[in-house]
Amino acid sequence: MTTFYWDELAEPETAERLDSLIGARSGTSVTIGGFDGPHLGHAALFSAVFDAARSDRLLPGVVTFTRSPRFAKDAAGYAGDVSTLSLRMERFRRLGFAFAVLIDFSADFGKMTGAVFFDNLVKTVRMRYLAVGPDFRCGHRLDTGVAEIASLARKEGFRFDSIPLVERDGGRISSSLIRDAVSSADFARAESLLGHPFLLDLTVPLWEESSGGLEAPRDSIDQIVPRVGEYKVSIKDASGALRPAKLTVRDGSVRLDPEEGKTLPDALDIETAEFRLS
Repeated sequence: MTTFYWDELAEPETAERLDSLIGARSGTSVTIGGFDGPHLGHAALFSAVFDAARSDRLLPGVVTFTRSPRFAKDAAGYAGDVSTLSLRMERFRRLGFAFAVLIDFSADFGKMTGAVFFDNLVKTVRMRYLAVGPDFRCGHRLDTGVAEIASLARKEGFRFDSIPLVERDGGRISSSLIRDAVSSADFARAESLLGHPFLLDLTVPLWEESSGGLEAPRDSIDQIVPRVGEYKVSIKDASGALRPAKLTVRDGSVRLDPEEGKTLPDALDIETAEFRLS
């Protein structure tokens, strides 16, 4: 999967890379969002993008943020990400997206109207198909929703679908529900909403060796973590091997210990922790 940054889309070198990537296809099919997870609520959007790519000879891509705009707007009140950018990008790659456009949300970006935003996508990534949810809004002061996008689609010449929300147990699947599940240590619930086990990115914390284990400050982790307690996890190292371990969450720190009789990989080789349901 090829990565592009929003601020570089208009540069000649980026345009050449995009032209080469798109090749003989008619353009691109994309979806846009924070995609913090990504979770089963996003699956219908992704399927629509891939269906359009196959039927219309388009290149499938995703437009997302390096960090949730909610964090940029209210860092102190933000509970934490469901997944890091690294985990999201790996998920997009495995799903089959050919490219991703990353946006560093800023005050200047927040002043852009939705019309200008979509015009840029049409001109730079040659967007010919767009799928978003029915409650999607973007642009300065959220000036652009599905009605405005439908009008822009007719003007700009791209096809547009508003994809119905995905519900489970009578409610909409959302990143907020997953955060609540993880913070309360309900990993079965989190997995049912994500469509896969919750993963903690262990490449991020500032680990230090401590009494046969590893310890890191709690605030060195941007992701949501479960409440204070001890949890069984499977840690994956750089080779892809999984080994059982124990993760202890304290008020100010997070600690990783091997199961009895086992050892931990070197801190630099540890990639993720998967929370085990039993």
